[in-house]
Amino acid sequence: MTPQASRRPNIILIMAEQQRADAMRCAGSDWMITPNLDKLAGEGVLFSRAFCSAATCVSSRASFYTGLYPHSTGIYAFQNYNGAQNWAHRLAGAGYRCVSIGKMHCGEKGAVHGFHEKIAEQGNKCGPWFKNRDGKREKCLWYKELEAAGLEPPLNLHNEMPDFYERLGAVVWSLPDAWHPDAWLGGKAVDWIEQSDVAQPLFLHIGFLGPHDLFDPPQTYIDMYDDRAIPAPQLAEGEKEGMPKALFLNLEAMNNFSGPYDRGKPGSITAVQTKHATPERIRTMRKHYYANCTLIDEQIGRILKALETKGYLANSIVIFSSDHGESMYDHGLIYKGHMYDTVVNIPLIIRRSNEGKPGRRRSDLVSQLDVVQYLLGEAGVDAADLDGVSLRPVLHEDARHTRTYVFAEEGKSTLRLDPDLIAMIRSEDWKLIHYTGNRTGQLFDLRADPGETRNLWGKPAAREAQAHLTAELLDWLYANLYKHRDLFAEHR
Repeated sequence: MTPQASRRPNIILIMAEQQRADAMRCAGSDWMITPNLDKLAGEGVLFSRAFCSAATCVSSRASFYTGLYPHSTGIYAFQNYNGAQNWAHRLAGAGYRCVSIGKMHCGEKGAVHGFHEKIAEQGNKCGPWFKNRDGKREKCLWYKELEAAGLEPPLNLHNEMPDFYERLGAVVWSLPDAWHPDAWLGGKAVDWIEQSDVAQPLFLHIGFLGPHDLFDPPQTYIDMYDDRAIPAPQLAEGEKEGMPKALFLNLEAMNNFSGPYDRGKPGSITAVQTKHATPERIRTMRKHYYANCTLIDEQIGRILKALETKGYLANSIVIFSSDHGESMYDHGLIYKGHMYDTVVNIPLIIRRSNEGKPGRRRSDLVSQLDVVQYLLGEAGVDAADLDGVSLRPVLHEDARHTRTYVFAEEGKSTLRLDPDLIAMIRSEDWKLIHYTGNRTGQLFDLRADPGETRNLWGKPAAREAQAHLTAELLDWLYANLYKHRDLFAEHR
């Protein structure tokens, strides 16, 4: 180990799955129970306007872990992302020990792709199968350990519970609390940390599976929210009339479901039928979601304590974030796949030991790709060929971030059946979402309408703003395509 390598920080990246930016008390949500994330924010910097660059799990993760926008990765929704191109390779090549524990949502079982170790990888809570290197289906480690303990995972509830769809995905974890995927994963991370002995700089990636649906926390955590003032979903009067009909097509498909479906299609164990929604059922759904966030927060506390005891935090960057958010019935929608802030605004806390002013809350516009630039820069790794703008001046000098816009792209999937592609450009004051086919779109004046309730697309009063943002979106797209013109030069 060189002296220079010893000065480089350990990088601890903790990722949730489908956690909204407001699902933390430190983000201003008084109903939340997240003491460990609140402490982390008090020791670091909380970015309240951080955005993912795609609106579903695979597309967002493929973008983040490659440092490239979806139009460069070619992954716009649930296409296969094998993880072969990601910046863990660069960290490993620079002398980092790279370890991933839990969900990355990329790569086949046993395919490490830049990591020296990948442990307990799982696609999601309801998908315990992988194809191994021989192309054969294999149960994930969580499933195998459950079976070894004489237990079966509760993955067939949609066929076993007569009122499953009336519950809107909110169920109670039926096995001992320690076997919940997020509690189990936290234990695996703590075990690895306690048993590890890494002399070189460490990149440790920890990926939780929640609070992605099913909304299935143990009763212990649900009870914590009994007396909490959980807010009702936000849907303004007349709002739906201005929303593109495409946003509701998948909900209609799920409402028409009448029997068991294959996994991944409407009507599976993760399907929510909005025709059964009542105010009380929606409150229960949201309660379960937030309870799962508290379960994850508890595991993060355990992980940070183990890291501190082991000495990894003395010179470190700790990041907490998520791949995207969750609608939770705001705007009358569920899930993800669209570009409301409930989905594309993500939690982001960065704690750099012995640097900057702790406890800051920043409202700068930040892309998750800016995090990639910061991490690789601090590790001494060149990332000029990737996208994003480093957050170093913000974190170390308390300077204003230089971003004017954030961008996101998302293709059609079972979560949004039409159109083929939507693309977002967002400034501090405006947001435009372009729908391919040019039939419709969305435009919000965020100064006058921060809740994104009045669609100004095509309105004469907003014509100038729509034209300006469309031109900026087009310029960004072509400039970025030109930047990456040699991405596949070896195949010419």
